[in-house]
Amino acid sequence: MQWQAAFPTRIYLTGFMGCGKSTVGPLLARRLGYTFLDLDTLIERQAGRSIPEIFAEGGEPAFRRLERDALRQTATLNAYVIATGGGALVSVDNLSWALRNGRVVYLQVSLDELVRRLAPEATHRPLLQDRHRRPLQGAALRWRIAAMLAHREPWYRQAHHVVATDGLSVEETVEAVLRALRTYLESRNERR
Repeated sequence: MQWQAAFPTRIYLTGFMGCGKSTVGPLLARRLGYTFLDLDTLIERQAGRSIPEIFAEGGEPAFRRLERDALRQTATLNAYVIATGGGALVSVDNLSWALRNGRVVYLQVSLDELVRRLAPEATHRPLLQDRHRRPLQGAALRWRIAAMLAHREPWYRQAHHVVATDGLSVEETVEAVLRALRTYLESRNERR
């Protein structure tokens, strides 16, 4: 399709953990004829350790340094959909960099839906564990997600596009992202 040729060379998906970046990303990439890259997978491959291991050994600051470096490596990629980690663009440096180097799409999910999706995954999510590395449950899990979301939401909302995904299937979410990108291209073309 002609509109695809005009798409940005890098599309960064952002949003809270569990919002569907790693699920939507490959399907979006396939629809565009792009390659999909999960930033967390790149970090693990380069570090030779899992993200929980990186957190256990160096804490969140060590992980964020690796994440920043991995994000910068995407600058040379063309025709890529890149799923960023939930906290990757929660800094002035990283967010402004991504906004300059691609189109940023926020996959927005409600608190209730995030709690539902993340409850079974807390064992594998270091930020959803207590200081003894035990997964949070019930009210404690909800409180942690709500607090983190309240902090991160203002960063996410600075994306070029905000796509509300509650009630949408994965395929419908991909379509919603494509619509947002098409609308952007159409408005850009009208200004020329």
